[in-house]
Amino acid sequence: MIFELKNIAWCSALIIPEHNPDHIRQDACGAWIVYEDYNNRDSMFGWEIDHIYPVSRLRCLGVPEVLWDNPLNIRALHWRNNLSKGNEYPIYTSVVTDEGATNVSCEFTYLVNEALQDELRSLFKVDK
Repeated sequence: MIFELKNIAWCSALIIPEHNPDHIRQDACGAWIVYEDYNNRDSMFGWEIDHIYPVSRLRCLGVPEVLWDNPLNIRALHWRNNLSKGNEYPIYTSVVTDEGATNVSCEFTYLVNEALQDELRSLFKVDK
């Protein structure tokens, strides 16, 4: 199951021309991530599976666990961005982005796209 989720998450990451998409991509915040560095918090390119709509919030709302890992709610996120995001939704803070061909520490605030928010509300049957 984890392998499948890992690949679903990886496929959600941005493909960057001139880079092998099986090896290197960027997360939703622009941070570089490397496939082989999955769950590696010692790597500057490590990444984790992020639940866009946080599991802790879904649990509190009584959303069935079977829906939590729906591909709409899964993405690859640099481990530091995932840690920074925590349980924030739909507005969250990232702390890593790209600077040329490497990652740098830089804080940005993001808003989950409205269309995706609508899809997730519909999937999880939650109100705005």
